[in-house]
Amino acid sequence: MKLYIAAPWVHRDKAQKVALEFENNGHDITEKWWLHKDVGQDQMDKDAEEMASQAKADEIGVLNADHFIFLNLAYSEGKCVELGMALSEGTPILAVGQRAMNVFHYHLRVKWVETVEEALERIGRVKRIRKKAETAYTGIA
Repeated sequence: MKLYIAAPWVHRDKAQKVALEFENNGHDITEKWWLHKDVGQDQMDKDAEEMASQAKADEIGVLNADHFIFLNLAYSEGKCVELGMALSEGTPILAVGQRAMNVFHYHLRVKWVETVEEALERIGRVKRIRKKAETAYTGIA
């Protein structure tokens, strides 16, 4: 399945490791935002073109995902914006960690697990169910 991994920029190393675990289990990552140029908060206005390019790439990554994985490791405005995009698109959302003081963390379409291992298992189960359904559908004449 195609996945978007959302996490705070300051935890991009963790996001990359989690993405690698999903890739090793046969999933594709729609945008590897942790590889973006680190502009730095004090330089964003000076490099607005780069920031706009990164924002567009992340948006396309969210919109192309079959599932949205939300790593709630710390406060982050960016991952919450991406969560909003996924909610507005009807993309299934699996959040890892603990809810924070954000009303959208309580949205009925946001499903929570405590660990990355639980997320891997749940996404693997969804992938197997989809594959069975596709196989059954293609067998109908």
